[in-house]
Amino acid sequence: MKAFTVFQPYAFAIVAGLKGYETRPRRTNIRGRVAVHAAKRIWSVEDMEILYHLLPADWPQDFGAVIGTVEIVDCVPVEEIVDSLTASEKLFGDYSPGRFAWVLKDPVRFEKPIPARGNQGWWNWEEPAEGSETP
Repeated sequence: MKAFTVFQPYAFAIVAGLKGYETRPRRTNIRGRVAVHAAKRIWSVEDMEILYHLLPADWPQDFGAVIGTVEIVDCVPVEEIVDSLTASEKLFGDYSPGRFAWVLKDPVRFEKPIPARGNQGWWNWEEPAEGSETP
């Protein structure tokens, strides 16, 4: 399964259904269900202070693990959607002109994170075999 790595708390926001778009500097042609990997470190303390009021007080701070999956259904220039977003939604991405928004649907948060080594860009994640440690 294709996977992408995201800093926390953005990874949690995706699988919890709080973040409907993943903004990136490049377009993606990938569609369908992909794995969401939480990076080993947090984005930044300053960003966390801004986002904390949007997250549940007990959000699981998992790092270095695949924490769920999400469907990518489209990829659009941010200029097409930025005016329709709420102020809170805008905090979960970089909607600067020239960037792209991956449209995310049907998030699934795993009950237990699955430790994995992430990577920059797209990478392949091997789902655990039946009977082994599963979400």
